[in-house]
Amino acid sequence: MIRGVACLMQLNVKKTMSLLGILLLMSPVLFSRMAMAEGQSTDSLNIENGSISISEVGRATQAGNTYTFSNDRGLRLTGTSDQYGVTVRYGVGTGNPVNLKLDNLQIDTSKNDLCAFSILENASVVIELMDGTDNRLTSADYFAGLQAQNLGGKAGEVRITGTGSLTSTGGRGSAGIGGAQNITHWYGTGGNISIDSGTITATGGEEGAGIGGGYKGDGGVIRISGGTVTAQGGKNAAGIGGGHYGLAGSLDITAENITAQGSDGADSIGNGADYTEKNAGETVIEVQQSTDVKVDAVPTAPPAQTAPQKQEEASQENPAPVKKAKAGNILLSFGLLLLLMGAELGLCKRMEKHCAEDESSQGYRNP
Repeated sequence: MIRGVACLMQLNVKKTMSLLGILLLMSPVLFSRMAMAEGQSTDSLNIENGSISISEVGRATQAGNTYTFSNDRGLRLTGTSDQYGVTVRYGVGTGNPVNLKLDNLQIDTSKNDLCAFSILENASVVIELMDGTDNRLTSADYFAGLQAQNLGGKAGEVRITGTGSLTSTGGRGSAGIGGAQNITHWYGTGGNISIDSGTITATGGEEGAGIGGGYKGDGGVIRISGGTVTAQGGKNAAGIGGGHYGLAGSLDITAENITAQGSDGADSIGNGADYTEKNAGETVIEVQQSTDVKVDAVPTAPPAQTAPQKQEEASQENPAPVKKAKAGNILLSFGLLLLLMGAELGLCKRMEKHCAEDESSQGYRNP
């Protein structure tokens, strides 16, 4: 009897120690999962460490890690890369723009089929060019250098401030700043673009405006109230305004230090070349070619959406929430912990049964 009690006491001690050991082993995993779910606080990210995605106001992801930042202070982006880019996700910043500070950020993805800096539809961003910095964005063909375009009435929005410089170069069919021609969306209408200050040099790719529309894209909404701006259109595209075949859009330019140059019959500031020769099926709008700085053209109807386009926009409108994914990781960790505890308890029960059988046999031998 005494031996049986001793056996059970030994088992209880072993059981307790085993469970404590499992908890100690699992606690770093659990705490790390919880930290990842909440996000690490930061005030800057380096593009050399991977592509940067702004998924919410005050939240960014890079290389599988989630970071939080104060949007009031802004997130500083720095570093040099030829394989990583920056993306502000669909709808982020609507009514409360994301504040980003460029600190010698230099991205050239021209050889990697990637957009250097993309602001997706309905997203809104304020970019501050930090004092004394030289920022450069160069994209591959069919992407704007700094991409903010209007697709189906949903426009990406960017406002550029600060005293630093920005050189932005688009790939084929795309603007230096504004719209892009790509496989899914053929027309590269510019989004809502505002320039308050800074030294800006924007060069469109072939058939893309310096600032405004890409191939067959109108200029969008462009406001330039300050800074020193140089805009060079690609073949058949305006310096500021429409890409090849594109109308000027809505232009409000009051800054004095503006140098704009169109190419091959396009306006310096206004319409792209051949703007009355839009594709069959579209309404041709006759407008007087503008030499005035302010142009308010009649907007063209957006092209019919293709199935891939609708699918892409649907996926952008309903992005998978980061918090739910992280919560799933935590639940998985707890599930693993419970599984290990269950296995340990099962082993203990078998040992208890063995002790009971041993005690019974001892009692049988020593009545």
